[in-house]
Amino acid sequence: MKVRFHNPPINELVIATYFDPPLFTLRSEHIGLFWSKIRNAFPTVEQQAPVGGAEAFDAITGEFFPMPRFWFSAEDNVNLIQLQKNAFMLNWRRRDAQYPHFAENLKPAFDKYFRIFEDFAREDVGVEDIKIDLCELTYINTIEACEYWQGPQDTAKVVPSFAIPETGTESSAPSAFNCTYVYVPSKDLQLRVSIRNGEVTTKPGTPVLVLEIKASGRLGQVGKSIADEWFERAHDAIIASFVGMTSEDIQQAHWKPVTEDA
Repeated sequence: MKVRFHNPPINELVIATYFDPPLFTLRSEHIGLFWSKIRNAFPTVEQQAPVGGAEAFDAITGEFFPMPRFWFSAEDNVNLIQLQKNAFMLNWRRRDAQYPHFAENLKPAFDKYFRIFEDFAREDVGVEDIKIDLCELTYINTIEACEYWQGPQDTAKVVPSFAIPETGTESSAPSAFNCTYVYVPSKDLQLRVSIRNGEVTTKPGTPVLVLEIKASGRLGQVGKSIADEWFERAHDAIIASFVGMTSEDIQQAHWKPVTEDA
């Protein structure tokens, strides 16, 4: 049985693939050609620094002006495609949208635009075969001050195994924490679980609890079908971890789980 939630606290999801070797022949002048193929769905494009840093790409590509990372954003800014020489990613960001779920909508959307990118790379860039080396799937869950979580002192209500160490030191400010735990379910799948608190960027003074689970796996120059199988396992592992670490009472009362046949 698989579990899904009608009202999950997910704020952002990222599906990412990294290539080895990078697409050496992909250059900035090609980006307009690719954008023309997806522009109806992603009408805005902007440049960002490459993931990994520009210095790394200088050494890899030998270019005097390394190609930046490009963001292609949907009109409502909910969906985002990121592209650089060695990576293709799809982000979903909540904004005012309801979570459309991974298997039904987000992974199919990733597959659709990755196919468009593969065709573009073959026809316009001269890359016959994209080799995927590293895959990542990231779920970022955020809980603002609410009925069951008012601040750091309530974190154990959400994550029962979590505890803020007692130091015997009095403090006039709420506790601040940023904890990361690493689990390795299999040789090609690592889970990095982060629990941290802070303030909502757009609402200063409003506390927020962030539960981030990132699955990563180095597959070693494989094709898309192998990566697809990995993403399915990674998704199942992330959901199992989220269900296992969070309060069953809060799940039932607020996030509304339902079980489905595998």
